[in-house]
Amino acid sequence: MKKLVLKFGRYNVATFILMGIGLILFLLTPLLIWLFDIDSDIIGLLIFIIGLVLWIVGLLVRKFSGNKRVI
Repeated sequence: MKKLVLKFGRYNVATFILMGIGLILFLLTPLLIWLFDIDSDIIGLLIFIIGLVLWIVGLLVRKFSGNKRVI
């Protein structure tokens, strides 16, 4: 994990983790519906999209601010 943070920065790693959580929650929807009657597809998709938007905004800020490495 430390190598990922050094290579990509804290912000990018955090957004990737957020997108991963959303993707896992989206993919586990059939199991969660079957076991617990919890419909998590919209929540998982929303979390993934929020992480993706945050990552894109971070890329744009880094591009236009001149900082190539933000940790």
